[in-house]
Amino acid sequence: MVKQVSYKAVFRHISFWLVYIIYQAVHQGWDDGDKFTFTIGHEFITDVPIAILLAYINLYVLMPVFFYKQKYAFYAVGFAFLLLVGGLMERFSGWFIWMPWDKVHYPEAYKTENKNFWIPVKIFRNAIEDFSVIIITMVIKLMRNSYLHEKKLREIEQEKFSAEMGLLKAQINPHFFFNTLNSLYALTLKGSEQASNVVLRLSDLMHYMLYDASANKVLLKDEIKHLENYISIEQMRFADRLELSFQYSGDIAGKMIAPLLLLPFIENAFKHGIGDNSGWITINLKVTGSKLFLKVENSCCATGKVNATGLGLQNVKRRLELMYPDAYELHIANNTDFFEVDLKLDL
Repeated sequence: MVKQVSYKAVFRHISFWLVYIIYQAVHQGWDDGDKFTFTIGHEFITDVPIAILLAYINLYVLMPVFFYKQKYAFYAVGFAFLLLVGGLMERFSGWFIWMPWDKVHYPEAYKTENKNFWIPVKIFRNAIEDFSVIIITMVIKLMRNSYLHEKKLREIEQEKFSAEMGLLKAQINPHFFFNTLNSLYALTLKGSEQASNVVLRLSDLMHYMLYDASANKVLLKDEIKHLENYISIEQMRFADRLELSFQYSGDIAGKMIAPLLLLPFIENAFKHGIGDNSGWITINLKVTGSKLFLKVENSCCATGKVNATGLGLQNVKRRLELMYPDAYELHIANNTDFFEVDLKLDL
């Protein structure tokens, strides 16, 4: 961790140096001629550290204290004062360091120098040069902050999505197993030889839910097999009391779907479609191209109409919103004699 921070610090320093050196080279080498030359004066040895210092003060003092808090008037005053200080610091280094240097090493240049410290034009020019470096680093900082903010929002949304999906699955699984165990218990009381077959199918379902259904998408053929296992268990439980039709058609090879997405509709049909005496359920699943059509109809038992806002249906609606936004149509009709679910889904 320490090495990573040091590398970032070195990179920032090198970036500041490069920005300032390039600016100085272009600024000093630009003239009205037809040649583009790069020249760097010896003043950059002191000017660059000053520019880096000003950039850091702006990035880590002025911006956090004023700019990020939207105190723009105070920030503008502080920014102007920072530029003035930078211009004076560079003029100070030029007066006390580079003029004596030129006096010894470049006497001809020294003779042409203005020996007055307070030269507003030079101070203003130095401030303008620092302004360019500070603005460039400020823009880079704001762009980086924006990127990190967007990245953090995406991570939060992904974590929220994963947590909500996990919660919805956790709510579905206990409900499913509760119904299945009730079916197994009923067969056991009757001493039915089909109980062992139910245990085998239940084992397959548990394997599917524990391992395959943890993925975001599963093969549609595996999901259909999972539905067939569930339907077979319920058929064993209700036997002659149930009139059932389950059909699927279309090209399902290679098609993917969110796991456990269709089960709540079929669970709901068995839960509310079979009364004390008998009932009927019709399940039609069709795949056309990249679209899936599911229609589930069941009779309404004598205890009353089906609750269309139950936990299972609410969960599956929320999962559809999360996994297939603007890619599904769901219609639920609670009629007098039957309950109907019509789902259209873009796979």
